[in-house]
Amino acid sequence: MTDTDHNWCLWGERDPYYGVLTDKRFRNDSIQQYRDVFFAVGQTFVDHWLYKFEQRFGALSRNRALDFGCGVGRLTIPLSQQFASVTGVDISPAMLREAQVNSAGKAIEYRLSDDHLSQVDGTFDFVNCVIVLQHIPLERGMVILKGLLDRVGEGGGCLIQITTKRRYSWKRELDYRLRHDVPGGRFLINLLKRQSADTPMMQMNEYSLAEVLRLFHASGFLENLCCLHDQGGSESVTIMSRR
Repeated sequence: MTDTDHNWCLWGERDPYYGVLTDKRFRNDSIQQYRDVFFAVGQTFVDHWLYKFEQRFGALSRNRALDFGCGVGRLTIPLSQQFASVTGVDISPAMLREAQVNSAGKAIEYRLSDDHLSQVDGTFDFVNCVIVLQHIPLERGMVILKGLLDRVGEGGGCLIQITTKRRYSWKRELDYRLRHDVPGGRFLINLLKRQSADTPMMQMNEYSLAEVLRLFHASGFLENLCCLHDQGGSESVTIMSRR
């Protein structure tokens, strides 16, 4: 298991909702108060982007959807209201257990993730991957992205989000680099901040939009709609496309 996988397993065990959406309201000590808000944000997201997708590319078949990096089911659950069946995939067993509780009785199946999506069968009408790839190193993330694109069925579509540039303040960038690049840096900074030494960090990896779009093209996605936006101090791109 790589370090980034280990980090996400820790988030799943210790603070799963915050691990999915980094808002202090969704910390363990306050999630019960804001639980409805957490899932309402996911519902709004799915409704907005499916509408925008179909407005641009036309109606989708609504049989199967895949949510990669599903976490606790924030987007998986609203997707299940739009598609006959949904598969949620995540690297964290604890996240998957929480997602199963949250989506009891819904047409959702959850699978443990790996870089080759070996637990995912068949193709899908819609593949969703949002605020996930940015936490995966590029050499692995591009392999995963290729696998996701390969699982979009004929006439199906996808919604893929990547981070292209961190726009941190110098202090925040220094903190990130020390945690990420310096051996023992994460443990030292955690101790200085009076946190548990093994408190996990979130990698924020920068993807090349040009390289990602080349992969889309090579995978048979010839028309793409890219939406640029700021995401917590980073430049982010959401890509919609249809096979």
